Amino acid sequence: MKFEAAESHIHQDQGTDVLECSPSRSQPPSSTSHINVGEMEQNPTALQKVSDGSTTPSVCANKDDAKTRCKTKGKRKATDGTISKEPGKGHSRKRAKSNHVTPRKHEDFYISDANTVIEVDGVLFKLHRSRLVSKSLFFAQLLENYDKDNFPNDDVRVEVDDKVTVYHLGNTTTADDFTALLKFDDNPTEYYFQPPSFLTLAPIICAATALRFETYRTWAVRVLEHTWSSSLEDLTPEPKEDAAGVIILARSCGLNGVMKRALYELARTRRISLYDDVLGQSVLPQIGRADERCVGLMKELLVTTWSEVAVRIDTFPCRDQPFSNKIRRVSLVERDWDSPDKCPPQTTQQVTWNERVHDSGLYTKFLFDPVCGAQELINIPWKEESWCADCVRSRRAAWRKMQQDLWTEMDKLIPDIE
Repeated sequence: MKFEAAESHIHQDQGTDVLECSPSRSQPPSSTSHINVGEMEQNPTALQKVSDGSTTPSVCANKDDAKTRCKTKGKRKATDGTISKEPGKGHSRKRAKSNHVTPRKHEDFYISDANTVIEVDGVLFKLHRSRLVSKSLFFAQLLENYDKDNFPNDDVRVEVDDKVTVYHLGNTTTADDFTALLKFDDNPTEYYFQPPSFLTLAPIICAATALRFETYRTWAVRVLEHTWSSSLEDLTPEPKEDAAGVIILARSCGLNGVMKRALYELARTRRISLYDDVLGQSVLPQIGRADERCVGLMKELLVTTWSEVAVRIDTFPCRDQPFSNKIRRVSLVERDWDSPDKCPPQTTQQVTWNERVHDSGLYTKFLFDPVCGAQELINIPWKEESWCADCVRSRRAAWRKMQQDLWTEMDKLIPDIE
């Protein structure tokens, strides 16, 4: 995650200059904070543990100008309103609300009678602690172990302003994703009756994964896997949108079950480039290099397979052709008695193939989609073209095997999810 440029702020605190070094956007936010000197002098127990003990230093905007001030600040005790973190103490400082940050209240989820304030991306959410703890393992750890230095991750920090405690989630999630999750939590029945679109489902999965709303994540992932099923039986010729977004979501949230279908959807598009249309405008979100290479290899495999299967008709002879008495006797035993005595000559079959496969546009339509293309070959009523039942059956069996072998072969191309 990227952060804003570092800033330096000098505050007047009980008549003493204090240099506050805001975290650089290239580093995780420091858990170091300060409290009011007067409050500390009146109530020595006001200082509580609020972080995981990280010693990652803050970065000042002007290092040369701030070096002496930061060094002096580290040696001060009660005069500057902070207590420096000494070796062996095992806790860091609590910081009062920063004057230069003006978070806004969320219009829907700043509940007046709630008791827990969460800040994400400069947005304040006021929610019921009991519900957060019961639904989320993340919040259970954060809110129940607040005084035990056992935070869920290094991004979390806590600020105390008088009697208000604000839990800052940092880069754990985004305000939009958190809002989507809270909307689902507010009325889950609505989503059960009408499964949401990918654009609605994705932020719910992201937030539920990051904040460990396990029940909600399980449901949302099941819906996504049903929509993007990797079963060969569920594959249809109609293309699906948002394949690139599904791949990115799968990589970030560990969703193995949707990767194959999403990659195949990208591979069978007729677009030469994944990201640019004819006008050079971006049309898809960027997937990772490994997945992009996988899509390219899939395209090559699909085109090659379809060319081998559908360019020309198979040339093996009809089983009802009397090339030998032995084969003739076997054929008479195994053949379908509803079939004609024998198939048309090879030249006639090739003419029929050209009409059914090439002239009809079927070959071109499924050039990048041989799995569905093979199904179209299977569905053609070849008996109407005077082919014998044995030949129709054997060819259809060969096309089904090709589908299964190809679908299995693609598993070897998909990069593993870490």
